[in-house]
Order: sequence, then structure tokens, then C-alpha cells
Amino acid sequence: MLESKKFSIYKKAISSFGKVAQMIVAIEECSELQKELTKALRGKVNLLGIAEEIADIEIMLEQLKLIFDNAQEVEKFKNAKIIRLNKTLRSMNKSQE
Repeated sequence: MLESKKFSIYKKAISSFGKVAQMIVAIEECSELQKELTKALRGKVNLLGIAEEIADIEIMLEQLKLIFDNAQEVEKFKNAKIIRLNKTLRSMNKSQE
């Protein structure tokens, strides 16, 4: 599906259900992924269930960025955190040599 179509659907969901309702759904989806990951740690791995919950969270994250109009800020934070992670990994690799 085209990104523009997804964006349109996300905006329609927000306008149809409301910002507060979509924030609640986002919280619920995080909880559902948490449940699947906890099951996996106990040895009951459900790969399809985990994939579905990750998809749900990704959808809700896109809606949250629209609700709070902060996609650019999110991207900046992501980039900074990825750079920091890379530095940490390089530092770990050097200490293992």
C-alpha cells in the first residue's frame, strides 16, 4: 500500500475515533506486544502473534506522530539514538579485542 494511502487512513481513523481514543488504543497495543514477548520469554513463542502486535504498534505510532505533529522530532531523536547505539557497539567491539 502506498504511504500516502496509509497516511490518509491514519488521519481518517484519528478524525473518526478521536485523538484520546487512539492514544488509548496505542497504550493497549503496547500492552498486547508486552504480553506476547513475555510469553516468548517463558518459552511459548508465537511468531505470528508477535508480528501482528508489532504491526499494530507501528500503525499506532504513525497515528501518534500525526496526533502530536512531531514526526520530524521523532526522526531526529531516532537518528541521534541510533548514532549513540552505534558508538556503544563500536566501543564494546574494541574492548573485546
